[in-house]
Amino acid sequence: MGHTTTSTTVPRRFLRRRPKKEKVPAGIFKTFSSSDEENNKVMDELLLSSKLKRVDSATGSVSNSPRALQPIQIEKVQKTPYVVLPANEKFSKFRTRSRVAVDIGGTLIKVVYSSVCEDEDLPEDATTRIFKYDDGKKILVNFKKFTQMDEFIEFLQNNWLDRTPEDVIHCTGGGSYKFAEIIRKELGVKIQRTDEMRSLIYGSNFLLNNNVDESFTYHHDAIGINKFQYRPIAQDLIYPFLLVNIGTGISILKVDSPDSYERVGGSSMGGGTFMGLGSMLTPAKTFDELLELANRGDHRNVDKLVCDIYGGAYDELNLKADLIAGSLAKCSTYGGATSKNHKAEDIAKSLLLMISNNIGQMAMLYGTRYNLRRIYFGGYFIRQDPITMRTLTFAINFWSKGQTDALFLKHEGYLGAMGSFLDEDGKLEE
Repeated sequence: MGHTTTSTTVPRRFLRRRPKKEKVPAGIFKTFSSSDEENNKVMDELLLSSKLKRVDSATGSVSNSPRALQPIQIEKVQKTPYVVLPANEKFSKFRTRSRVAVDIGGTLIKVVYSSVCEDEDLPEDATTRIFKYDDGKKILVNFKKFTQMDEFIEFLQNNWLDRTPEDVIHCTGGGSYKFAEIIRKELGVKIQRTDEMRSLIYGSNFLLNNNVDESFTYHHDAIGINKFQYRPIAQDLIYPFLLVNIGTGISILKVDSPDSYERVGGSSMGGGTFMGLGSMLTPAKTFDELLELANRGDHRNVDKLVCDIYGGAYDELNLKADLIAGSLAKCSTYGGATSKNHKAEDIAKSLLLMISNNIGQMAMLYGTRYNLRRIYFGGYFIRQDPITMRTLTFAINFWSKGQTDALFLKHEGYLGAMGSFLDEDGKLEE
């Protein structure tokens, strides 16, 4: 079971090895400003903490950290934690040659790459699995995202220092076709394209099997560290499960085993819909700007609630007074709107809730159809955003009558890139 700590002592350049205890030079990886750190405090300092409660997915029993050592304490933390690969023959080749994989979607470029850690202070996992090779080295998988192709190219040019014309970059996602020639020309390496759905499954399977704290539940009404609970599960109980991948659109996959899966449904109303409508109805120019607006908004100013129609709850149908009856319904002149000057923040909040509620309901319906109680949500739409996680959690809980939990993934946006990293059977393009 792999680690997910946030130590800055880990060397970040590909296979550029440093003596033990040598500090990583500033500027290799983007650091966060004080305001970013404050905004990300819950996810970075609480979710990534080994002190979180662990609720066994099979028995429901609660336990504390299984680790022998606490994570290394640092002043600044990395948004997406690395994973330590098990020390075995399959991964030993990454000790001498770097592996890079990229998932190029419609909005984001997600990169997964290997590095070698020689720091003896990296915590050990209190399990029987071995992570350290005989020479004391460990192989890490690191995660990074970009919004622009030129930024991605520049990062690899400056950091993939051991690349040669014989090296291969593993690519998946729709952009792996569009940008193949640019990547090949600028980096001087070969391209191996991997199937998008297979990469997605490979990535989720690997992380759930090898990263003890990969999945978690979100509890909005709790305080501080209790908002999050890790949900580890024994390897022999992982399958079957439902994976809801939310990107530009939505794909719902039923996973029966590491090698058996099928896409059972989906929807065109996903992250692309949220961004498209948000771009038309608000001044937000990026996904993150739209999320920031949503976090400041009050959807009740634009959404029509049950109480707006019935004066209170509709007890006969078990509909609470504050449930949304019609998204953006107060913006319609037919709905009683007297002004078109609605706040962008309120509109963004309504859009986020509208998309998330529908995803949650659809996921639960597919879970019920296939009698699956474990439903994992992945994809960079979630962004570990509290509003999104709260809404998905509420929808799953509501439609399952409290029998099913929404399960989130720490590396939610990197499942495809992680799977491409692992896939050795892609199509090689010279």
